[in-house]
Amino acid sequence: MAGFIGAVAVTAAAALVLPGSACAEDCLTDWGMAGQIVRSENLITVEEVSKSLAADGIGELVKTTLCRSRDGYFYRIVVRSPTGQLRTTVITATVR
Repeated sequence: MAGFIGAVAVTAAAALVLPGSACAEDCLTDWGMAGQIVRSENLITVEEVSKSLAADGIGELVKTTLCRSRDGYFYRIVVRSPTGQLRTTVITATVR
């Protein structure tokens, strides 16, 4: 899983400049529907993201929203660092 978080870290940095950035209408607030999309599109799960962030010492996942842009699905996440700071970032919800 360490390789995965490396990809998450790289993707998180690169995702800040996602072409075709999504607006609020492109994000799902219904996790019943979002869960169906994660399964049907074979996306990385929130549980996998959370475990990877914790395992690599990046922090604790506080909030996750599934969004979609022209380039595919991504997660808008809030992470609490080990020092307690909150950081919002975007990571690609790439196909596993």
